[in-house]
Amino acid sequence: MTVPAVLSLTSIDVATSSSDLAWQAAAEGAPAGTAFLVGEQTAGRGRRGTGWSSARGGMYLSVILRPQADASTLWGLSFVAALAIRKTIAERLPDQEVGLKWPNDVVVAGGKICGLLLEARDGAVVIGTGVNIAPVPAVPGARRPAISLRDLGDAAATPTMLAEAYATRLLAGAASWERDGFSAVRLEWLRHCAHIGARMKVITGGAGSDVAVEGDFVDLGTDGALVLRDDKGAERRITTGDVELTGRL
Repeated sequence: MTVPAVLSLTSIDVATSSSDLAWQAAAEGAPAGTAFLVGEQTAGRGRRGTGWSSARGGMYLSVILRPQADASTLWGLSFVAALAIRKTIAERLPDQEVGLKWPNDVVVAGGKICGLLLEARDGAVVIGTGVNIAPVPAVPGARRPAISLRDLGDAAATPTMLAEAYATRLLAGAASWERDGFSAVRLEWLRHCAHIGARMKVITGGAGSDVAVEGDFVDLGTDGALVLRDDKGAERRITTGDVELTGRL
């Protein structure tokens, strides 16, 4: 029987990133449930090699997992993490619609409040999570404006409070995923998706070689892929990329 790992949380004032600390600990044999909360990151990172603005006042947390699952299925944990942090944020904002943007951003009131990064190697997974608690400056060129818990009226949340609630929920969700698979995770993710039915453009590829795929978002695949229907009625499956909404929901 798969049971949740026990949370062991260490708080550090300043570091390059919480994930750097987690990977160092993982290399030294730290067990699942080991987590690092950093007050300020000097080199935070996001998906597709982007930087993550990490000024003091946010929750910057990385958690080590050691799933006994095939490496080809580990992407499922990013959806588990997205659901865990969405619920944690929603508990803080009972009057707001807290949604999910593929693959694992959390959005509220038209702004991005949280992002996730999953990294896996050598039998370990590190999930890095950043939540905007205090207001953050605008980032030039950002596809979606940032928003924070303070902007939305939550004056009481602290990084430690969020980290403990989220990490405990993440560890429980990871155990359920490892035992039961992705099916229930997929259905719950779809229930909270902020853009089902929306017209969107997905930017795939790397720096200097971006490719845009446009269509209506119709489903989340059993492999975590974003399923778009283009203007000719053909379905396109996207496994990595950045989403831009191009029409109204």
